[in-house]
Order: sequence, then structure tokens, then C-alpha cells
Amino acid sequence: MKTYLVTGATSGIGKIAAMAIAKDSPQNQVIFNSRNLQKGQAVLQEIIQASGNPNVHCFEGDFASLQSVKNFANQVSQQFPKIDVLLNNAGTWEMEFKESQDGIELNFAVNHLAPFLLTNLLLPNLKKSPSARIINTASGAHRRNILQFDDLEFRKGEYNGFFSYSQSKLCNLLFSLQLQKEFQKQSITNITVNTLHPGVVKTALFDKMNPEEKSFFGNAATLEEGSKTSIYLSLSPEVEGVTGKYWHGYSEAEMSDMAKNPELAAKLWEISMNYVAKFLD
Repeated sequence: MKTYLVTGATSGIGKIAAMAIAKDSPQNQVIFNSRNLQKGQAVLQEIIQASGNPNVHCFEGDFASLQSVKNFANQVSQQFPKIDVLLNNAGTWEMEFKESQDGIELNFAVNHLAPFLLTNLLLPNLKKSPSARIINTASGAHRRNILQFDDLEFRKGEYNGFFSYSQSKLCNLLFSLQLQKEFQKQSITNITVNTLHPGVVKTALFDKMNPEEKSFFGNAATLEEGSKTSIYLSLSPEVEGVTGKYWHGYSEAEMSDMAKNPELAAKLWEISMNYVAKFLD
């Protein structure tokens, strides 16, 4: 029996991925978070009925709150000592400046700091799997190559939601890069780390954009098309033992030079640790 944790599975790509994992085998245990437990329970029942797999579990977890992320991780850890696959899928795209419950710019908080914290909290569980996978959802938007170490929260000047989102997606790739370095330092060989670009997909991420902003993206892919890479990296035996890749579709994609920069990755890791330090105790 394998245990899969999929964040952001109450809608969009995450929901499709969680459904596919549940359908793949009745032995698969699927865990996901929901800000609203009533909605989460409705999705849980939908997945169980559609898949015929009763091993689906939902816990409260709001990624706009680092304390909520910690509470979610604690609940999961208590019930599931071993996790085989962590699919960090949850995300947001705020076009106007907003703060998380911790007073952190929301795109940076939800898209980077929340999965950064969750992954570190669940490492003991992942280490217990004979072959664990961490999958981080990034985006081709990382190619804007925006990384403002002097203003990571975009508080100086006019706020730009496109730039803030793009930076958070570059952070996903740099987090994956440094995470591999940390595993090497600790001689952890049973956990792979991969990152993916789902494509431009018709998800709720675009709900906060006006028609002009949406038109910039042209024809977006369906949820089924957009979820295929997440499902592939979660389930396929073809990627067993493969680590350090950036994927789109079923093949490796090219990331920007900044996303491969170890100095930037190390600096971002240190800064991120400072943000979440009190939640790691």
C-alpha cells in the first residue's frame, strides 16, 4: 500500500490527479488538504464514489497560514507515518497585493513558503518510504527570471501580480534544486525530487484576472491535459529513481539558467528557513 499526499485537490489539476491516483489502485491511500472541511468532505466522497477506493482522507489545511500548514502536517504524520509521494500542487495567483495570515505577500506565501514548510515537516515520513517522490508544481512563468532578494514580497513600488507569481514559480524550481543538495549532504538516497510545468490550463488561477489579462494566455488546455504530468510523475514506474528534472508532458523540459543556479538556490533556502523557522520546532 502506497500513500500519496496531493495538496490543492479540492479543484482543478489537484482534484483530477487525486482522482487518478485513487483509481489507479484500491491499495493507494490518498490524502489532501482543504481550507473548508465541508467542501473537502464533499470532494472526498466524490473521489471515493468515482474511484471505488475508500482510502481517501481529507484534513483541514489553509496554505495562506503557516500555522495551518504545520497543523495539517502534524495530523497527517500522526495517522500516516510513511508517505510515498508528496505532490505539491496547491497554488494561487493574486493580481492585487494581498497578505497571508502571517502578513506575508500572498503569492510568495502560498506558492513557495507553504510547500517549503510542508515538505520539510514531512521529510521524516518520506524517509520511511523505500522509494519516495517529491513533485513540485512550477510553471513556464519562471522564465521571466524575476528574483528580488531585496524585495521578495513586492512591497516597493507598484505591485505586479504577473511578476510576483513568476517569482514564486522560480522559487519552486530553486527549492527543488537545493532540496537535492540537502539530501546529498544527509546521504538521503531514497527520495527523488522533480518539478513540472502543467502548461497553461483552465483553472481557478485565472479567476482573479480581467478579460484583457486572460486574453494574454490564448487558448488554455483542459484540466485533463494539464494534470497529465502530475499524474505521470506520481504513478509511472518510468520515473522511478529519476531526480532533479523539470518536466512538461511526459518528457524533460528546459528551465532557465537562473532556475539552475546553485548560489541562488542556497540563498533562497536560507531566507525561506528564516521565514518558517518557528514552525519547524
